[in-house]
Amino acid sequence: MDLSKGEAATYRLVDRIALRMRNAEGPRSGDYTLNRKRIYILPSRAGLLFAGAMVTMLLATINYSLALGYVLTFVLVSVGMVSMLHTYRNLAGLVLRPGRADPVHAGQLAELSMTLANPSRQVRYAVQVEVPGNQEPLIHDIAAQAEKIVTVAIPTKRRGWMPAPRFTLSTTFPLGLWRAWTYWQPAARVLVHPWPETPAAPLPESSQTDGEMQSHSRGDDDFSAVRPYREGDSLRRLAWKVMARSADDAPLTKSFESGSGGELLLDWRSLPPALDLETKLSRLTRWVLQAEAAGQRFSLAVPGCKIDLDNGATHRAACLEVLATFSSADPADAGLKTAAAATAGADGG
Repeated sequence: MDLSKGEAATYRLVDRIALRMRNAEGPRSGDYTLNRKRIYILPSRAGLLFAGAMVTMLLATINYSLALGYVLTFVLVSVGMVSMLHTYRNLAGLVLRPGRADPVHAGQLAELSMTLANPSRQVRYAVQVEVPGNQEPLIHDIAAQAEKIVTVAIPTKRRGWMPAPRFTLSTTFPLGLWRAWTYWQPAARVLVHPWPETPAAPLPESSQTDGEMQSHSRGDDDFSAVRPYREGDSLRRLAWKVMARSADDAPLTKSFESGSGGELLLDWRSLPPALDLETKLSRLTRWVLQAEAAGQRFSLAVPGCKIDLDNGATHRAACLEVLATFSSADPADAGLKTAAAATAGADGG
């Protein structure tokens, strides 16, 4: 619903007052029932225009002593007042229930689910769910004595646990003369993984099951393509012949497809020291995804945590969570401690 500048300013003022009064509530877990203390209602822009028209009609009726004018004016005013009750009842009694959201990478849209339950015997029409960062609200009808699962898209900017934002549920049903709304911040959160490094750096050297390092990096057998040189690439992989034929002076590196490697140790300490914190996490994230896609067993070691050798979806999720929530003031001075890679029943290779 488009709001005029004056109307939007009024709603913002009411927002600040209402949120300051309810600041102690914070995020709500479990069912959240909309009662009269949690619903606000004000005339919409159409309602203000309607009120002005009614005042004009009343003054004209008084000036010209029109009996039918009184009847028409009072009937229309009564309709407007009754519509306020129906607008309020369109939200009153709804039960809001938080859902869950699957992890995403930073910069992607997280899809958070929620349930709108209507325990009454009246249908709720045109209930709008306004999401911070989205221009257009989501509009839903909820059948009588039914539940509706609503999925909202939330933009993500940085890695880590992101709490659910404060949503606004509103309605102008039935005539658009009034706007009733409420606020709800569910006690839900979304895990945001680091964005995988692109293009991907080559995986580190893998080891055989007896712990000895292989004489070649994983995937060196199968040449794939040539890509721009990245810091940390081996000088032995430079594509000298291609660079000699190229008019550009930029260094190029040979890229190899996945081969039959052994077991990988994705170690923070093996990364180039010149890389910043987020770039290191981004590279490790890409390596975790690559190793999992290839079905290879791998372990992860970062300052303060070490996840044991394993593979499978649960192992991948545990590694990505460690990278998403990683925080260290001085990673170089942090030690390594062992942590379980996954819960019992993890997927194996």
